[in-house]
Amino acid sequence: MSIGVSTAPDLAEVLRSWDDARITSLLRHRPDLAAPPPTSITALASRAGARGSLARALATLDSPTSVVAEALVLLQPGCTSEAVSSAVGADAAPHLTILTELALVMSDGGAFRPVPGLAEAVGSHPLGLGPPLGELGARPDAGWPTTAHALTETMARAPDGARRMLEALTWGPPVGTVAHDIPAAARWLLDHHVLMRRSGTELVLPREVGIAARGGRLVRGLQAAPPLAEAPTRGEETVAAESVRAAETLLGQIDQALTAWGQEPPRVLRAGGVGVRELRQLASRIGATSERAVLAVELATMLGLVGRLHDDDGTAWAPTVAAEEWAGEGIGERWADLVLGWIGWRRTPWLAGTRDDRGTLRSALGPALERHWAPVLRRRVLAAVAAWPPGSAPEVSAVRERLSWFSARSVPPEAAVTAVLAEAAGLGLTGAGALSEAGRALVAAYGNEAELASPAELVGEHSRVRAALVEAFTAQLPPAVEELILQGDLTGIVPGRPGGVLAGLLADTAEVESQGAAVTVRFTAGSVRRALERGGTAEELLARLRAVSPRVPQPLEYLVHDTARTHGQVRVGTARSYVRVDEATAARLLGAPMLAGLGLRAIAPTVLIARAEPGELVAALRDAGANPVLEATDGTVVAVPVPRARAPHPAVDPEPETGPDEADLRESVRHMRAGEERAQRLLADRGTDVPEPPQVLEALRVAARSGTEVELVMAGPRGGSESRVVLPLTVDGGWVRVRDVRRDAEITVAPHRIVAVRPV
Repeated sequence: MSIGVSTAPDLAEVLRSWDDARITSLLRHRPDLAAPPPTSITALASRAGARGSLARALATLDSPTSVVAEALVLLQPGCTSEAVSSAVGADAAPHLTILTELALVMSDGGAFRPVPGLAEAVGSHPLGLGPPLGELGARPDAGWPTTAHALTETMARAPDGARRMLEALTWGPPVGTVAHDIPAAARWLLDHHVLMRRSGTELVLPREVGIAARGGRLVRGLQAAPPLAEAPTRGEETVAAESVRAAETLLGQIDQALTAWGQEPPRVLRAGGVGVRELRQLASRIGATSERAVLAVELATMLGLVGRLHDDDGTAWAPTVAAEEWAGEGIGERWADLVLGWIGWRRTPWLAGTRDDRGTLRSALGPALERHWAPVLRRRVLAAVAAWPPGSAPEVSAVRERLSWFSARSVPPEAAVTAVLAEAAGLGLTGAGALSEAGRALVAAYGNEAELASPAELVGEHSRVRAALVEAFTAQLPPAVEELILQGDLTGIVPGRPGGVLAGLLADTAEVESQGAAVTVRFTAGSVRRALERGGTAEELLARLRAVSPRVPQPLEYLVHDTARTHGQVRVGTARSYVRVDEATAARLLGAPMLAGLGLRAIAPTVLIARAEPGELVAALRDAGANPVLEATDGTVVAVPVPRARAPHPAVDPEPETGPDEADLRESVRHMRAGEERAQRLLADRGTDVPEPPQVLEALRVAARSGTEVELVMAGPRGGSESRVVLPLTVDGGWVRVRDVRRDAEITVAPHRIVAVRPV
């Protein structure tokens, strides 16, 4: 084997010829190359040619560009644009330009060739074709039908089963598995040199035969534009109504969750997160499914409304002080903050309740729900839905099919796309499956499908984007109503979105049973008591109800009067605590076993005192069946404060992570230029002619594939050089792993330390 250096320019030489703007663009579109900043252009070339970096770059290519890249791997090095276009059946020039700007392909005098390592990054089956006959240990001239004509003649006498098997393997994958007893159809293909047996149970269609089966073509054809399947259409009013209803429901559920956890904070699990039982209790309390309860608390934590509260009993999840400010915001502002946080969110709430590879349960608010790809997927899914005309409601499969065009080698799982669309529907970004106007305003802020902006890139324009979202969402809101239809079964219906006065009245006096186009509420003794505790009399409460309702049914009047009649019969004051009652009630309370721990004792026939605080005493008396009220020092009734826990700090930082900006990238390029000049001066002073890392890596890859020993000359730690006879094992990720033959030891070498690679 001869190991030499190609006379064609290598990647480092190509990158040195680029201007600063071009290298800056490369760092922007392949961000892994910029972190940490390379020390020189040669180091940049070495990093850009590493298999991991090449695989990440390939994952960002759209379908036609990915096809051209794989076709170039199959073709002979040095193909012209016309040759590549002929192979793929379409104009490849624009895609070759993209590949060149991404440093995946090098151009020399109109001839294109992939960078070393691209073939490994593409994988063993480019364009769904198998390995060539040479790699399989067969000679092409040994009777293999490697032309379309020869294969047609061979298959003319093949049984139907053999034809069907060849059709299944033709467009990939080119490998099939069989039992040890090979079927007759597979045996026929093996006997007639159409398939080759690679192992006991694995059959492969050789590359040359596969191309012949395709009629001499590498691909069926390039799909020049992303697919846009037919989709049902929803009316504008339907979309707006459904999206607003969903948004209001979710905002209400977040408020209810904050209230619930403020009163009874759930414990933080040892591994982080919140328990399944606590989530089920919360779901029942807010009238939602467990999945929606998870989304509500995850979103609240994202905005810093829920954090960790440390007390003597341990750590619990509780609302933060920011939750009170959140409650005072308008609905449009709260919704805008919610979706702006969601679009750049790294959490995947839909995975809560599933198990990882080790069988560990993933819990809500736990660390196992972090996924770095989640923000990109959310932006891509919304942008894909926005490609359909307004009012269109595409199916999940259609959205995923469109996404696969933009990233052919990294198609998101259908379950993840379904989950993101469900989140968008819950947030009110879509209504009846179609993107709302407010949803389109969010997509507009993040660019088109081909060039999505990240949340970090919009940090400086946050106020403008937020204002646009508030305006778009508010425009969708139906007019507020101040009318309540009361019914004889103690329920009430709001025919629309409650206005400010009505919303305040309902919050004081009723329990919400359902929300939607109309809000249904129910009046109970507890809800009426809550209203009376806020001050006022029964008549004042009925007057407030008559102001918003044509009539107040008699059952509701009875409920208000009956509650008011017992309301305040037992009065609690502050003398650490005291109770004013009639003599009969005093005797009953003093004899109640469940109140024994309060230290109750009579200081007068109608006055009792206790060791407990007033709030604790009120709660205990209620549990005992009494109906107490809290009394101020002047004898007036005051509202009983509901204890609410407050965490001091949010659990997470909702601000998006920021990467390097344009100024940082330009500074990195300047730093690389300076480092390259220093390296070249050092080499000139030593008088050493060192091959470039990409050339070295390619030579070592050839040696590794063939199992050939080579002489490796490396720069020593003190400026000298040392030579070793080695057997290359792997060349990947910018590192070379070899076995020192004479010392019988494995070593790992950085490419920039290699001075020369020579045949033994």
